[in-house]
Amino acid sequence: MRRLPSLTALRTFESAARHAHFGRAASELCVTDSAVSHQIRQLEEQLGTALFVREGRHIRPTPAAQRLLQRVQQAFELILDACDELRDPGSQAVVRVAVTAELAQKWLVSRLADFSARHPQITLHLHEQPLEACVPGPEIDLAITYGTGPEDASAYFVRPLPTLQFFPVCSPRLFNQGGLKQPRDLARHCLLHDDQDGKTWTAWLTSHAGDIQPARHLYLGHAGLTLEAAAQGQGVAMGDNLTAAEDLASGRLVRPFSASVASLGQYALVAERIRLDKPAVQDFIDWLGDHLVD
Repeated sequence: MRRLPSLTALRTFESAARHAHFGRAASELCVTDSAVSHQIRQLEEQLGTALFVREGRHIRPTPAAQRLLQRVQQAFELILDACDELRDPGSQAVVRVAVTAELAQKWLVSRLADFSARHPQITLHLHEQPLEACVPGPEIDLAITYGTGPEDASAYFVRPLPTLQFFPVCSPRLFNQGGLKQPRDLARHCLLHDDQDGKTWTAWLTSHAGDIQPARHLYLGHAGLTLEAAAQGQGVAMGDNLTAAEDLASGRLVRPFSASVASLGQYALVAERIRLDKPAVQDFIDWLGDHLVD
């Protein structure tokens, strides 16, 4: 049987690594500085590796410590959830979900009432997932990420969402003005970007509009904002089959051209495998799968 390090040592490590300071950890845990140092030394001896770099009166977690910190915080969160359920068996289960801003705004939020109706015993906490982050944060049960996925796939459950196809969208009013009969007409319109480097529009224009050089551009923080700006007639945005689906179905947006390009990245549902032991997490995964099939 594998030997588990002292829970006191792990709790001390978590506080010291989170604060990057032994003194603040000691204050939080109501112990002396020397007691914190002693627990950290014992843990380092047990693990056979240094966890902190000592720089005079300051400390800095090593890369190994940063990896351990995330796992320890997740494990403590699961222990707290289990204890809460024992104290109050009828209490609401809690699932913390992080989603990129555009997918939350344009796709997920409108479906959450259905989740609550199916699972009234589960309380959802919805957080914003940074677009550049490929894994959930330490307090998050599962995340919908965008990109190429986690580097250490063995530690994570990963379920890709449908492959994205990008295509131009605009308001019906703009389209009915008759100035968007062919892709090259985009040169006379303002292009709405949800990326700061313009790569998505560049990929589509290169494939379907040749060497045109649109004169006007507006850069916004994420696709939810560009789609809203397009619906208000401020220009032509780059939509996709997930975030633009509801606006297209309702008629707030239209596709002036049928051509599309495949995305280089992909949305995926990502969770630490240890989180799958929570029944409420599995309930959310199953529910999301039903909506993706629909």
